Amino acid sequence: MTYESFKSSKIFKSLMIFSCTLFIVCFALTSKGTIALAKTLDSTNFEDYTLTLEERGDYKEKLVGSDFNLKFDEENKVAYFNENLLKECVNNLNCVNQKVLIKAQNARFEYENNKYVIVKEVQGNEVVKDYLYEKIVNAIKNGDKTLNLEEEGCYILPTLTSDSESMKSTLALLNKYASTKITYNFAGKTKYVDGSVIKDWISVDGNNNVTINESRVKGFVDYMAYIYSTELGKTIVVSGGSNGNNNSWSIDSAAETKALINHIKYGQVLSKHPTYKQNASGSYFSNVGNTFVEVDITKQHIWYYKNGYLVTQGDIVTGNLSVSGCATPTGVYSLNFKQRDTKLIGQDYESPVSYWMPFIGNSIGLHDASWRWQFGGEIYKTNGSHGCVNLPYNVAQTIYDNILPGTKILVHY
Repeated sequence: MTYESFKSSKIFKSLMIFSCTLFIVCFALTSKGTIALAKTLDSTNFEDYTLTLEERGDYKEKLVGSDFNLKFDEENKVAYFNENLLKECVNNLNCVNQKVLIKAQNARFEYENNKYVIVKEVQGNEVVKDYLYEKIVNAIKNGDKTLNLEEEGCYILPTLTSDSESMKSTLALLNKYASTKITYNFAGKTKYVDGSVIKDWISVDGNNNVTINESRVKGFVDYMAYIYSTELGKTIVVSGGSNGNNNSWSIDSAAETKALINHIKYGQVLSKHPTYKQNASGSYFSNVGNTFVEVDITKQHIWYYKNGYLVTQGDIVTGNLSVSGCATPTGVYSLNFKQRDTKLIGQDYESPVSYWMPFIGNSIGLHDASWRWQFGGEIYKTNGSHGCVNLPYNVAQTIYDNILPGTKILVHY
């Protein structure tokens, strides 16, 4: 058989088909892990090819074409590289290596020098690896020699920046809360609530939502109630009076927690008495209201609250315990009336006063006592009054100028 006849035979054609198939299979196997570049460029684009990565902090890294088998096919004008090798090179970059990364951090709030401030965000140098790889491949396809990671958006960015409106509005809200100043007066004690305390009750989430932790506020109120009960033996007990008998008062923790949270939300500055509740046989302290006078015989101290605000307070002298019938009666009373510049007349005394505020008939009341040089302490035990509550002149004047008949007066030990 001649060569010409062999070429035209079925055997030759079968061999050629087999050879072509084998070549294709072999090419596919040897090409595994390689990809063709999308753009046909001149071979000069890939001779000694190096891609420089420009990173934050003026740091630069290089990807060398020979490290990932970058080659140019002159015949087909197409360049190829080994994808697996390129991925390995990318994984070895410092900007991808987790051990040397500074992670991006959101702007945040800190409490310092009695106010909240914004701590600036940290940009960091952490990249989105898959996105960086895509940008590197595109740069190689285009024959680019540099790739700026900042300009190409390869870095993970903070979601909250110090100049954002969200941060500014949240800062204003936090400082409104922190500006709250509450002075609690009870049982001769004073407790303060201000930003240094409130900051431990406030949290801010990733979306700048501000939350006041109710359980922490309640913990503070419960502690205050504990101090109160320690001083007074669980409750204030007042027996007698024109407004009821055997009333016992204690701090209403739930109500005061709610009230305190509202004070914080409105950034209020005030002095107040805690919210009280009465025992099971009585009603809540709302019967007395938030305008009242409290006289603590044991502490020899008086407080006057009007609409929840402390108007004045001071040391006092109550009825003489060493003389029978002179002790100041305890109970819940109402102010009967008030009178300027009068004389208090008894069996063996006549005392002119500038401010007279009786709460038991016209015989027992609050008044100034200009003849006394000292108030408070244990004076009342041996040198007390005939039953009235003696006040320093300025305290009597302030109460008189602000009190109205009918105001409740709570007298207790």
